[in-house]
This record gives sequence, structure tokens and C-alpha cells, in this order.
Amino acid sequence: MNVDLRPWLRLLPIWLPAAGLCVIAATAYVWQSSESGGRAAGVRGQIAELEAEKARLEGLVAQVEGERAAVAQVNQSFDLLYGQVFRSLDERLTNILREIGLATRSAGLLPGAYKYQAEEEQKTGYVRFSINFSVTGEYAQIRKLIAAIQSSPEFLVVESIAFSGDEEAATQELSIAVQVSTYLSEADRATLDRLTGGIRQTAGDGVAQPSGGGEPRVTEDGEAQVAGEGDAEAEG
Repeated sequence: MNVDLRPWLRLLPIWLPAAGLCVIAATAYVWQSSESGGRAAGVRGQIAELEAEKARLEGLVAQVEGERAAVAQVNQSFDLLYGQVFRSLDERLTNILREIGLATRSAGLLPGAYKYQAEEEQKTGYVRFSINFSVTGEYAQIRKLIAAIQSSPEFLVVESIAFSGDEEAATQELSIAVQVSTYLSEADRATLDRLTGGIRQTAGDGVAQPSGGGEPRVTEDGEAQVAGEGDAEAEG
């Protein structure tokens, strides 16, 4: 049986373009829906980029939360220092003198008269309160004294030590002048004036003007009895 193709050949200009368009459309559809190219691949690429951006933003959120927690912890530490550690002079003076007395007694030393200094820290707003005293003892006793003072719960810092005598000797008695300082969140100006003769102001170059100081008596057990100007005049 022979098929007559002449009608198809006569209509070739009509159906051939239509068939070509169908083939092109089918090819385009297959390419668009393929795994490696086309719109599906583009959409998957965008999804991957969005997932990466989401992960980055989640990391930033976690970092911000961590920094916020760190800041809150620092603020809590400052509140603890201000409210419970530094406190005011009226609340701490007796405890400070008791701690120094305990430190000297534990080292077997007897301090001389205490002299006070006060300096206002303009940057922090705290008052640096210093106590100066002298002791004479062996090298081991002095080391024990310094260790006891710096381990005190009253946040005491040994700021300076001035030796006289042979510093290299291990058993010879040494005379030292010690300056112990701490910080106060607040202090009554009248009390500071009575103890120190006036609070010092830190100059712009960090140098403070010196001030006078009262000299409290020290009992045999190492406790200090603060004597104000009025007491000194009465005793005179």
C-alpha cells in the first residue's frame, strides 16, 4: 500500500512551522524544568541564598543576645560594687580599720598612728580613701601583713610601700610606711574634713593637691580610735 504524500508536501509551508514551534516549546519546557538549568535551578539558587542569609542573620541575633547578656552582667557587677562593696564611708570606716587591725595583729605587728587622705575621682565619681601608717618588723611579718590586707573583703589595695633599712635582709627588722586605699561610693563631706582636713581634687594632669590629716590613736590590740579636731583640742 502506497501512501500519497503529495498533500503533505503541498501543505508543508503550513504544518512545518507549526511542528517546529511545538518542538521548540517542548525543548524550552524540558530545559526550564531540568535540575541543572532554567527557572527551577534559578529558584533553587535563590532559596539557597535566602537560607544562607537567614543563617547569617540568626548568627547576628545570637551575637547581639550574647553581647546584651554580657552588658547586663557588667551592669550587675557595677551595681554590686557600688551598693555592696564600695558603699559609703560611714558604713565602711569601722570595717576598714578593723581589717587593717586584724592584718597587723595576724602578722604580729603594731601600727603607728593612722593618717587619712581622700581624693575625688572625677571620671568615676568615686572617692579614693587612703590610710597611711607605719610598722616595724621582720621581712616575713611584712609580707604576711601585705597579703592579709590585699585579701580583705573590704577591697583594700596596698598602693605604696616605703622601706627604710636593708631590704635584702631576711631577718633584720625593717621600718615601712604603708598606704592602703579603697574606693567609696559616697562620703559625708564633714566626716572627710574631720579625718583628712579636706578632700583633694584631682587636677587635669592627674596630680592631686595634698591635704592634712587627723592622727587617730591606735590601741594595743590594733584598733584605731578616731580623734577629730575637737577631741585633740580637748586633750590639749
